Amino acid sequence: MVVKSISNEKIRLFRDLATAKGRRENGCYLAEGANLVRDIPQNADVLFTFVKESKAEEFAALTNRFSAETVVVSDDLFDRISQTVTPIGIAAIVKIPKSSDISELSENKVIVLDGVSDAGNVGAILRTAVAAGYKQAVFLDCADPYQPKAVRASMSAIFKIDPIFCDNRSFLSSNILNLYDIIVLDMGEEDIFSFRPEKKIALVVGNEAHGVSPEIKSAGRKISIPMENMESLNAAVSAGIAMYVLGKNKR
Repeated sequence: MVVKSISNEKIRLFRDLATAKGRRENGCYLAEGANLVRDIPQNADVLFTFVKESKAEEFAALTNRFSAETVVVSDDLFDRISQTVTPIGIAAIVKIPKSSDISELSENKVIVLDGVSDAGNVGAILRTAVAAGYKQAVFLDCADPYQPKAVRASMSAIFKIDPIFCDNRSFLSSNILNLYDIIVLDMGEEDIFSFRPEKKIALVVGNEAHGVSPEIKSAGRKISIPMENMESLNAAVSAGIAMYVLGKNKR
């Protein structure tokens, strides 16, 4: 059966996941695009896959990877509900994994997103983090990493990193101060290229406009990326440079 009605319950679920309320109430998120669906791990909890009617045969191998029901949607309706500018014609609804507790931080290097407000930056930071060998990410009052824009920008990194959601107070009252160097990028501080971490690394990326929150900045070790003729870099670019440099310095 081909779904053609926007009032269909599965179509309503698809559309609801564009909103934070919809993701929170349903406990799942949308992964749209062939590359994202292809990279969904086999152990992920996939609730439904959706495919354009005209692409059903082309994408059969992808949808058949999962035991979940495949919803075939008319081309016009799929284009209408898609979260992308040029819909490819395939998507999946995936259950949001349970957040680890802040006490479960264990990796030698962790990325911390403190108030990062742009979903594209969140996704880009996670993409670089996974590429640089980071396996855990802490989210402190930042844009939802399961927002469609963030999921797409992560280029599948969202499937490969252990998420930890908490607030600043829980973060600073945990054992992290004893186990990790909380590293904050700031202007005019010690050059990152000569900095040598003494403990495990917890690299904090702050809000695009206001930077790292004062309480976390005061608990952190401040370092800077040297620049010529510019005062600042995009949050995701700064984070990418720092993740690779600190990883190298740590070794």
